[in-house]
Amino acid sequence: MSDIERYRDVQGFFGEHVTEAMRDLRVEAAAETQAYLVDLLSEFSVPKKAEVLSASLAGLLQRALDAKGPDRLSRMQDLGDVALFICGFFPDSFDRRGLSRAYLVTMGGRAYLVLGQAREHGTRAQVFVELSDRFPDMARVLDEVRERTAMCSTRELVRLYERWQRSGSPALAARLRRRGLHPTRGPVQGNN
Repeated sequence: MSDIERYRDVQGFFGEHVTEAMRDLRVEAAAETQAYLVDLLSEFSVPKKAEVLSASLAGLLQRALDAKGPDRLSRMQDLGDVALFICGFFPDSFDRRGLSRAYLVTMGGRAYLVLGQAREHGTRAQVFVELSDRFPDMARVLDEVRERTAMCSTRELVRLYERWQRSGSPALAARLRRRGLHPTRGPVQGNN
């Protein structure tokens, strides 16, 4: 039985992985924000929602700015969700799309801030404010979920190891250890 087959639905699958990722990364968030991340991952796992991923962020922003009323808020939510999903699930795709991580964080964070300030969202506004304020942390959680699931390929593990080699980051070393790899620094070998 595969990992995903143990669950009754995709929400249960992502719910467990989001909870574990937040625990391991020591990222705390309101229960409603955690539930939003689970919903986001669940929605992007079906083709209907995944269609929005093919649009450019600039295009999503323009459509949001051109829209009025509730449609504008819906399009801002799409923009925030796409930026967060790309940051978390496709961290190595920025260069291919001509984007920087800072651009995605800014676009997504501001889209969520607009939603957090909208009266129409009532109690859910706090979720959007938290997503805006803690966008990089939430993207790290999604990246950890990607790595914990079958959505992380061997090639991605090699890229993660190469990033660790260049940076020496303790956080990247911890991620490698969670994947069963134990990185060690040896003497640097020069070209002879």
